[in-house]
Amino acid sequence: MNNTPINLRICFKKVGSLQYISHLDLVRTMHKIIVRSKLPLWYTEGFNPKPKMVFAAPLSVGTESVVEIMDLRLSEKVEPELAVAALNANMTDELSVLHAYYPSTPLTDMKWLSYRIRIKTAGADEALATACREALTSESVMISKKTKSGADTELNIRPLIKSVESAFCDGEIELFCILSSTCPSQRFSLACSGWAPGTVTPHLH
Repeated sequence: MNNTPINLRICFKKVGSLQYISHLDLVRTMHKIIVRSKLPLWYTEGFNPKPKMVFAAPLSVGTESVVEIMDLRLSEKVEPELAVAALNANMTDELSVLHAYYPSTPLTDMKWLSYRIRIKTAGADEALATACREALTSESVMISKKTKSGADTELNIRPLIKSVESAFCDGEIELFCILSSTCPSQRFSLACSGWAPGTVTPHLH
């Protein structure tokens, strides 16, 4: 086995009904897919060797991803197109690989992610869309968060928001946001629901 793993970056989508599986279920599913793909996987050492996968930004349940990123460690190089075909042979239309490549930088260099968030709520209009944008780009954006002990604490997520644009379209509010890769989509959706209570559906781009 090659002791120096080779990172292959996988760009995939997770849409439709699969947006409702947890990140842990996604990891388990991906593990089965990559083993069945017969790619030259690099395995961890120890009593229970496993293929190594690293996800760029784990998403909360109910978040679709138009482009999600995972690094897969191989023991030897293969053509990215062949890897895509091998993986997609074991995947579905709702969970499939878009493309793959060998990266020159680590995932930790990925600082910002693009989201499109749709909000379905009573009374949605252009004014409410503007109010959402102004609230989310104000000096502070406070949300409530439970600590490990169960206590409620206030958290300002404004430093994690780079930009927010809003629009009102087909009876829904749409927010186009650039968020820090350290900002869980669930927290941002919680902030959105505070200004426009209703169904909040994030999409990672």
